[in-house]
Amino acid sequence: MRASHLLPLIGLTGKRGVGKTEAANHLVDMLGYGRIHPFGGGKAAAIGYFMHLGATHDEACRMVHGDLRDAPSDLLPDRVPPRHFLERFGRFMGVEMGSAWTLGAELAAASRSDPGVPIVVESVVYEAPTIRAAGGVIVRILRPGVDGPVGICTDAEQGAIAVDAEIVNDGDIEKLRTAIERIARAGPTG
Repeated sequence: MRASHLLPLIGLTGKRGVGKTEAANHLVDMLGYGRIHPFGGGKAAAIGYFMHLGATHDEACRMVHGDLRDAPSDLLPDRVPPRHFLERFGRFMGVEMGSAWTLGAELAAASRSDPGVPIVVESVVYEAPTIRAAGGVIVRILRPGVDGPVGICTDAEQGAIAVDAEIVNDGDIEKLRTAIERIARAGPTG
């Protein structure tokens, strides 16, 4: 059951490597939030696709979630890294099919499995309207000096999102945790 003093839905946005996962981990571990990724279903489908192309289950998981994501792949056309496919597939699902197929479906699944549990969405790119419609807030995490990988098409998309709050992560993990917890407990202006 959701604690009434916590925001029910927080979406995190920002470039790769700025601290979104650390902030989400804190909300999950310390405040009992559930975690979802808007492209969770797409990532599951991508694992199946990579296996269809010849990857083992372990390799496919690493291509989607791990160390093979940014490595050139002999399984993909022109040896592009799996991230190339994931970015485009995510855009197709998030833009062409729409947020109902990504975050909307993930929120519905979370509501069925854990009703009333507050949710943190770790990587908001195309889903800001869905988060707002569900009563959520969007927090951008910035980290000076971190630009993320070159050529990531979702960076421009997430950079254009109007946010309710920003956290500057200077590398001090405790300050990052304190900032996200303050927002979860009091809202973006609290």
